[in-house]
Amino acid sequence: MKKVVSKGIGGYSFQIEEDACRILQDYIEQFKSKLGEAEDVSEIMDDIEARIAEILREEIHSPNQVVGEGLIRQVVARMGMPDGSNDFTEYHVPYTSTKRATRRLFRNPDDRKIGGICGGLGAYLGVDATLLRILFLIGFFLGLLSFWVYLILWICVPDARTPAQKLQMQGLPVTAENLLRYSAKQSEK
Repeated sequence: MKKVVSKGIGGYSFQIEEDACRILQDYIEQFKSKLGEAEDVSEIMDDIEARIAEILREEIHSPNQVVGEGLIRQVVARMGMPDGSNDFTEYHVPYTSTKRATRRLFRNPDDRKIGGICGGLGAYLGVDATLLRILFLIGFFLGLLSFWVYLILWICVPDARTPAQKLQMQGLPVTAENLLRYSAKQSEK
């Protein structure tokens, strides 16, 4: 019989086997050491833990289900390491995703002129935000509903605050490697 511990991950509580908990702790510690002296390490680690919790919640089918080693190894393989390597080889299990990353619509605070709607739509649709801004202006001057559409979107669409949300806005999977790339790109600006 294996010992089970209660562990809080990303704001959720999970029942995890002791060996699986050790693997997860090792992974998180190794992940932190790979990040080094990045500016927003705590924000990245919060996103990583939130993503781990999200994956575990997808895989757990009942509230009393115990998370085992196999599931933690799948999570580690799915998340990867920040540099894209498989340095966590002791626990590495090949992961092939059948799910595609889903795009979510957010307002883009990094490409904001007024409310970030055109920047967010541009990232979501994969088009230049300037083109969308021009179309909204043309619609506004022609008396179309573009002002009201913009206003409603501004009210209803949430702001992309975390790196994970900014990756989802672009349709990129929330993995360790993508989060680190995003963090590096932000520190260059």
